Amino acid sequence: MVPSFLISRLISSSFTCYKSTHFLLGSLLQHKHNASLLLFNSFTSSTSSGSDSDGNHPKGDTFSVSYLINSCGVSPTVAKELSKRVNLKTPDGPNAVIDLLNNYGFSKTQLAKFVMKHPFVLVANAEKTLLPKLEFLRSIGVSNSDIPKILIANHSILKRNLKKCLIPRYEILKRLVRDDQEVVRALKNCPLGFVYGGVMNDLVPNIEVLRQSGVPQASISLLMINALSAAHVEHSRFVEVVKKVKEIGFCPSRTNFVMAINVLVNMRKEVWDSRFEAYEKWGWNREMALRAFTKFPGFMKLTEKTFTRKMSFLVNDMGWPSEAIAEYPVVVAYNLEKRIIPRFSVIKILISKGLLENDVHFSGIICITEENFLEKFVINFQNVLPLLPDVYRGVINPSNVM
Repeated sequence: MVPSFLISRLISSSFTCYKSTHFLLGSLLQHKHNASLLLFNSFTSSTSSGSDSDGNHPKGDTFSVSYLINSCGVSPTVAKELSKRVNLKTPDGPNAVIDLLNNYGFSKTQLAKFVMKHPFVLVANAEKTLLPKLEFLRSIGVSNSDIPKILIANHSILKRNLKKCLIPRYEILKRLVRDDQEVVRALKNCPLGFVYGGVMNDLVPNIEVLRQSGVPQASISLLMINALSAAHVEHSRFVEVVKKVKEIGFCPSRTNFVMAINVLVNMRKEVWDSRFEAYEKWGWNREMALRAFTKFPGFMKLTEKTFTRKMSFLVNDMGWPSEAIAEYPVVVAYNLEKRIIPRFSVIKILISKGLLENDVHFSGIICITEENFLEKFVINFQNVLPLLPDVYRGVINPSNVM
């Protein structure tokens, strides 16, 4: 909940009107923001570029470059490029901006990154333009450690109108999830989704479709938190995907229903069809592939190249049956170099030495924690195979131990 002190300070009678009509709110939230430099004065109280110049080079260039280097921490090369976009006259305004950002968690590195991506923030009005929005973010529970990450990912939050955009969107998101914490998690995971995308025409109707289909609130929150952009997709497309997910055999009451929606909502038909062509090369017919999809929708996101590399190692190097992997597709979701190869290389050595049965299941290898894997399969056999830890770390080739 936004604190009453902030609401009373920021919300006028015009915002009260917003609550009484979806038509007005929709028009406000559907407005497409033009991010061009010509409209950037909506972000600032005034521009800092003056009329006094020397040929094509404003007199403030030298100061701008010096300030960007010394106060913002950018390199001389970057500073020269940025000075072509923003012309600083005095340190007063930029200093106020930097002090404010520092107070809201920006480190020196984050400040430099933010300025490199969005130099016009330095000419914004710190008190009137930036402070109310930073106060709003903090009031809904965004921590100082998260504010810089969110704004670096989406500086448009600082350019949008607080009363007409940010607060209305926050209130709507809060109604669609369970509490402020989930709104903040959605904001952290998808900063762009907080200010872009249709709300009344797409997001709200999409969530209503899920509720009418019997999708529980926990799954709706899961989609909103982890895939807010998928929830914002055009309503007709969303309805089409929900219908397809049901036809494939997903149960609306289970979480993989919304996971499947997230996979399919932005996947073109030709990409979808090409996935099955890749699976057929490994002996998976369409029925097997769809069954794997219902068990773990995320594997369908893998490109043919990535899927082929992982299957090649598991089938050709490890000797695991391709059909067995289709029954447990989560195995191909993990990183090949960091998890699949190190773990299965250790298992292959243990099996070859007769120290482990050949029927150990994928889940007992790939899904357990790092600590548990080390204890169970590395440390437990280190006395017999002293080089096993080096195999696991990739220091020596597994063939040298077998």
